[in-house]
This record gives sequence, structure tokens and C-alpha cells, in this order.
Amino acid sequence: MSSKITGLSSSQMKQPATPLWESAGLPAGSGVSLLNAIQKGFPVDSINRLNTELGWPKMVLLEIMGINERNYARRKAGNGLLKSDESERVARLVRTIDAATDLFEGDRVSALDWITRPAPALAGSRPLELLSSEAGAVEVNRLIGRLQHGVFS
Repeated sequence: MSSKITGLSSSQMKQPATPLWESAGLPAGSGVSLLNAIQKGFPVDSINRLNTELGWPKMVLLEIMGINERNYARRKAGNGLLKSDESERVARLVRTIDAATDLFEGDRVSALDWITRPAPALAGSRPLELLSSEAGAVEVNRLIGRLQHGVFS
């Protein structure tokens, strides 16, 4: 197929973002491998990788994931692993950002913009604000699913 047909050369087409779970150094985005890694505890370095990949200040990431800065420093100085509940919150954030990136056809910049803006379908809350709880994350991911399938109400 010629690039003249679409009007775009391959160099003009956006390449989809690498899945965030992969960039963060996590074993998988879902499945038994992820469950085992959560139970064991993610490496503290996964937060540093997210910080680099997303460009968000580390303190903001820690706040979103409900991880106290002192606990983070303790984990880093200790065995280098997050606790399982902390790892679960990291997985929740990564899973939701990857779903939003899929919604925006691999455009993570647009996904991050969307996730930080108030959403009328979430009673005006920012999707990112709701990720502090599992119930909130479920609502955000339901909204992403509805938008992917063209269900806007």
C-alpha cells in the first residue's frame, strides 16, 4: 500500500507509546505474573522509572499512589521493594494510564492530558484524583471502556 493513498509518510505517523508497565520495569500489565510481582513487591525503582517516563514530580506520584515519602525512603534503603499494597496502587495507576493511552490510540501525551482534566462523566472529578481508591479506578476504567465503544452517557 502506497503512502500516497493515506497522505502520510511513515515518518509522519505517530508510533504508539511503549506500554507504561514495560517502561516501569514491571513483569506484565496483567495476569499471574503481575499478581506474583505485586505479592512479592515491586522494586522501588519502578517509581523512579514512572517519574522519568511520565515527567511528573516524584512527590506527585507518591501522593497519587498513597505512598508516604518516609516509607518510600525506608523501602529504598532497605530491601528495595515496595509492600504489596503499595505495589497494587502502582499497578492501578499504570493499568489506567495504559488504558487511557489505548483510548487515545497510543498517544500518551493526550492520555495524560485527559487523565488530569475534569471529566463531566465523573461528576467533574479528574480521573487521576479517583485513582487513590480501587472503586475510583474502576469508575475511571469503566469510563474509558465506554468511550472506546462510543457510549458517551
